[in-house]
Amino acid sequence: MLSGRLSAGWTTVCVVALLIVCGSDRESAAQTSTSKLDRLQQQRRTSTKKFHTELGKISAWCAERSLKDAAIAIRRWQVPVNQRTLQTTTLPATVQPVVSLDLPTDERHWQIQLRTHRQKHAHELYLLSRRALKDEPAFSWELIREVAYYDPDHEHARRLLGFERLQDDWLSPFEAFQRKRNQVWHDRFGWLPSTHVARYENGDRYSRGRWYSAERDAALHQDFRKAWEVNTDHYLVKTNVSLEQGVKLAVMLEGFHDYFRSAFPAFFNSPEQLTRAFAGTRKKKRNPYVVHFYRSQQEYVNRLKAKNPQIAITNGIYMPDERVAHFFSADGVDIQSTLYHEATHQVLYELYPVARRIADHEHFWIIEGFACYMESFRKTKDGITIGDPTYVRFDAAQYRLVEDNYYVPLATFAALGKRPFQTHRKIAMNYSQASGLTHFFLHYQNGQYRNALISHLSALYHPVGAGVRVFGLDQLTNTPATQLDEQYRAYMASLKLQRGVRPGPKPAAEAAE
Repeated sequence: MLSGRLSAGWTTVCVVALLIVCGSDRESAAQTSTSKLDRLQQQRRTSTKKFHTELGKISAWCAERSLKDAAIAIRRWQVPVNQRTLQTTTLPATVQPVVSLDLPTDERHWQIQLRTHRQKHAHELYLLSRRALKDEPAFSWELIREVAYYDPDHEHARRLLGFERLQDDWLSPFEAFQRKRNQVWHDRFGWLPSTHVARYENGDRYSRGRWYSAERDAALHQDFRKAWEVNTDHYLVKTNVSLEQGVKLAVMLEGFHDYFRSAFPAFFNSPEQLTRAFAGTRKKKRNPYVVHFYRSQQEYVNRLKAKNPQIAITNGIYMPDERVAHFFSADGVDIQSTLYHEATHQVLYELYPVARRIADHEHFWIIEGFACYMESFRKTKDGITIGDPTYVRFDAAQYRLVEDNYYVPLATFAALGKRPFQTHRKIAMNYSQASGLTHFFLHYQNGQYRNALISHLSALYHPVGAGVRVFGLDQLTNTPATQLDEQYRAYMASLKLQRGVRPGPKPAAEAAE
């Protein structure tokens, strides 16, 4: 199992898992793949250049007629697409309205022309994505997101991105299913029949075919075997804390999953999955991530102690054998950080239905380091933040390296499998180092090593045959491990300088998982 997280506190294009092959064959395959990708990218550039030329004509036409605002609006579509920003940009939730017949003739003309050329360009990119699918699935998926940017109502792109059209709304398949059943989402109570909303807001609750008071309903659900169940797009949360707490937890998890999926799209779209999706055969039974949230720590311990004798020192745990993440409610417990840590383990492990052991013999540090990094995910009024250097995990990593000069060389660190890593006498300090190294590989020199890290992690989670080894990060970055050690030291020291502080006292919340 992937071990639980102790009581203290705690993006990217993913590529298909890499397996070790013979050196000469690997080099030949890489060269072939690169040449194919180069050709595909050139075709995209050609299509985009043609699109921009057509927009230039429309913009000039508007300028001739003193339609200054229109010309500015058109030129915005000539700005090159930022792929990283594109992955996290929210698509419109509703279908674009038709260009109004009531608009002045010139206004209507340029709007129709702009929309027509956007749709035409999107269609060309979609056809290119289909040609790229077999040899370059990651690039194919990148194109699909670009298609939806230029034409948010492109039916095939929307379906591939997980949307279904219901009247004039773009919804997830689960949300569309609920709407068709006359269910509505309530921010406190989750999905309810529309006819139940008023009574719920007045304090009544419906369970097992009868209406009860909220107090009686709470008593009926105290036994976890009769827990409330909160269903969302990707999660099934079972809890005996309260319905409202279950909904709150599910909403947090959905927000985290939305980010995870947009930041690491290829994790969720293997070549086989994409091929089925393009063929229109992607429909599948909903298989949500299951989360159990208990009223007390003791209930959590009683439920799990037979499988993990040390469960009492954890705040949460993901159990791969049963594919359930477990948490409990308690004052002073940082449920948010714990939630995101274990959710990371759960999402990555459940990418494949195959039971398997992860990083048993080497490279276990990145399994925990990446989960510690994802703990720093936060939603704020200004948007999403992740990787804040002041977060406790990274602060502890800076302290240990800069103040204590504690560091296990990468070659030695990477050689640790699961058991040696988790039984190490300095496990908490090694968790801090794993967190810091993950931050380094994701952010160093504007993400120079980001794709290498994600390739490495992908390979570790991908089901492989016995005896197959995964490339180390020194191989994937083509940088000697000793040089990576030096770069890491300089990077961590720079984080302190950027924050304008000197290494201070040991962070109080440093811990293992």
